[in-house]
Amino acid sequence: MQQALVSFFAIIDPVGNIIVFYLFTRGVPWRQKALAASVAVVTSWAMLLAFSLGGERVLDLLGISSESFRIAAGLLLMPPAYNLVMHGEPTHVEGEQPKLDALDFALVPLATPLIAGPGALAATTSFAATLGEGETIAAFTLVLALTLVSFLAADVIFRVVGLRVLNVLSRIVGIVLFAIAVDFVLDGTRAFLEGTRFG
Repeated sequence: MQQALVSFFAIIDPVGNIIVFYLFTRGVPWRQKALAASVAVVTSWAMLLAFSLGGERVLDLLGISSESFRIAAGLLLMPPAYNLVMHGEPTHVEGEQPKLDALDFALVPLATPLIAGPGALAATTSFAATLGEGETIAAFTLVLALTLVSFLAADVIFRVVGLRVLNVLSRIVGIVLFAIAVDFVLDGTRAFLEGTRFG
């Protein structure tokens, strides 16, 4: 479970997403911020739960091997890892962000693709297959609970820590996420080659 916890922390990236949440909700009343944070986290949890319980069955139905999906998960994690290292946030858009309604922002882009993006959904399916559904659900539930708390405390965190420190932490998380992505690709490739050799 420790591996799943570290992986989900890096993939979901509560630290990096605090910055995104703070920038999108500046000037929004706290009640709307709390609603946006709650909707985003609950929606993400439901998506990850669905993939942890049914992801393997969907893969079998589509004829996709778990090894291929693990490699795909690693490749999908590389762009957000790169953005975290280079820009301090999991997604980077040039220019000024358009002003969105808090609830719209809670669903897109916060719930997906920032929290429950392709990488998180792919990792959930892979962990459910390798570690078991129970440990996977427990791991992402703990990380999402931490994410909710960090969103609700975003204003306080920024006053105490500051944007510069959070940017540094986000880049460190990005380096960890890069390592996890490479690990997914190597594990999937190794399992595929072993299956080919003895198949």
